Amino acid sequence: MIDDLIKEKLELLSSKINAQLAEKTALKEEIKFYQAENRELKSELSKERANVKNFPIPTEKPNIAPENGSYAEKVTAITKQIDVYVEEIDKCIAHLGE
Repeated sequence: MIDDLIKEKLELLSSKINAQLAEKTALKEEIKFYQAENRELKSELSKERANVKNFPIPTEKPNIAPENGSYAEKVTAITKQIDVYVEEIDKCIAHLGE
């Protein structure tokens, strides 16, 4: 009776130990996977940093702000010119229809 109880406890402990060992093995494999992924990402990051160092940086920034006022004037002038062209085209089409 006592021997059976001890035997059951030993079997239970043995199964728990086996489960722990299996989990440990799985975790080791997972660690290896993530370490490999980490190495790949570090290598990729290193390459990207090298690319960034070689990226040309413009020394002069375009000066857009002062043109904003004259840009609106240019757009207005071009719009008026287009309107004139459209009127002339309409007159030509009407003349051809006669």
